[in-house]
Amino acid sequence: MFSGNHKISSRQMYRNYAVVGITLSALLPPLVMNQENTGSILLSLLFLGIYLAGTAIIERPTSIWVKWICYLHYWVLATMLLRITGLLVQQFLLTDTRLWVIMGWFSLFCYYNLYKGLECRLRVSEVLFPFFLLMLLLLTMLMHGEVELSRFRELRLMLQKEQLLIGYELFCWLSAVQSLWHLKGQVHKESDYPRIIWKVWLTTGGFILGFSLFIYCIYGNQGHTGLVFPLASAMTMAHFPGNVIGRLDALFIFAWVIGFFLLCSSLFAPLMDGEPDKKRKWGLFLLLAAAYLCACFPESMEWGEAFLYYISTPVQIVLLLVSGVWKNNKKIKMTCLCLLPFFLLTGCSAQELEQQNLVTAIGVDVGEEEAFRFTFGFGNSKEEEDKAFETEAASIEEAKNMYWEYQQKNMDFNHLKNFYFSKELLRRTDFGALLEEIQLHASYSRGTLVYAVEEKASEEAKKEEQPEEGMPVHRLLNAWYNETSCEIPKIQKDGRYKGYITWPY
Repeated sequence: MFSGNHKISSRQMYRNYAVVGITLSALLPPLVMNQENTGSILLSLLFLGIYLAGTAIIERPTSIWVKWICYLHYWVLATMLLRITGLLVQQFLLTDTRLWVIMGWFSLFCYYNLYKGLECRLRVSEVLFPFFLLMLLLLTMLMHGEVELSRFRELRLMLQKEQLLIGYELFCWLSAVQSLWHLKGQVHKESDYPRIIWKVWLTTGGFILGFSLFIYCIYGNQGHTGLVFPLASAMTMAHFPGNVIGRLDALFIFAWVIGFFLLCSSLFAPLMDGEPDKKRKWGLFLLLAAAYLCACFPESMEWGEAFLYYISTPVQIVLLLVSGVWKNNKKIKMTCLCLLPFFLLTGCSAQELEQQNLVTAIGVDVGEEEAFRFTFGFGNSKEEEDKAFETEAASIEEAKNMYWEYQQKNMDFNHLKNFYFSKELLRRTDFGALLEEIQLHASYSRGTLVYAVEEKASEEAKKEEQPEEGMPVHRLLNAWYNETSCEIPKIQKDGRYKGYITWPY
């Protein structure tokens, strides 16, 4: 319910849009963060700051047709974020659930939040903000051992045309916070609005830089290549001290989905004055249903990005410029001049536990007929014939499908502890294909340990007791992508864990 004067507090507004900025900061910059794109991220922050400064000075639009142009922009952006949220949950949590089912439940929760009105929506963000922030900070702290600060020396600032375009594209996504402009008149004290804008920009900028550098110091220059959600993949390396809880990427995804929930709720709702009536609530339902149907098609991402980059974002800037030019104020006109350069850049089923086998170790040797010979060791199987599964295949996924044909059970990699690679395999040129598969599939934790075996890797994978210390697989992936060397712990012929093998060698 709204308060008696139909106003919201500045704290509610700040917390809601701080969550929006943090959520996008965890999604976007890690995708492009490498040695060359530092300038792109800084430019996106500069563009966002200029735009938000314009909204602080220029009055919000009052014309109904201008508002609906803005609402269309928010709807397209929210539709793409709806699909991204579904993909995130499916890839890391509900791997055997249909995407349309995940997005359906998420859409229903969003509608329930929208149905209660603006003030209730912002109160939800106000309550969840501390939990959301503390969860992200806790998980980040638990990964401090994987961060290599020496990589800072490799960064360089470049401002070529490619970096300018990437910076503009990042700005288009980050501009989801521009819906602040339409809430300017809703703040209890409108004079607080510039301060809110400043705090939101500082919070967003701080987390963008923090997440970007955090990912770079883990993956290196190109170690994130091919990952759809680099930060979520990095969180597979987070562990609480001891053996209470293993991988914590599920907790991170849970906190992140909260951020997407609040973000989509802010974008989907036509920002109306007063309490929504029955007619508007049905309108909200139809808008959300249309977004859900569009998000079910993979092509919606491609079409949405083209619309966002080349049509809707430039239109938003034009509306801000036109609104500013009409005002006879020097500050406003100077802000409009700062916005002009932007135009130069626009060119379902669940699986029972009995139907799954928990893979604890994977041994890979050189195969006779196919590329690799895989040995899967299981931690939950009580039957002797299921203690290990061996087959020759060109990839882990192919071997997984073979296991289903023979056993009618799925392989669960959430408890995978170790990869064992034979010494002979490390010399093979097709070893890179196996590393690429491990890199691209989120089911393989970046914290899984790697060992080089002088004899057969299959014998190590069959052992019931698995070592708890070693080299995380992400360091091997970093060496592969960044074309550097790494030292892999070696298992001697007599079974001792002694020495290292330098790879590549």
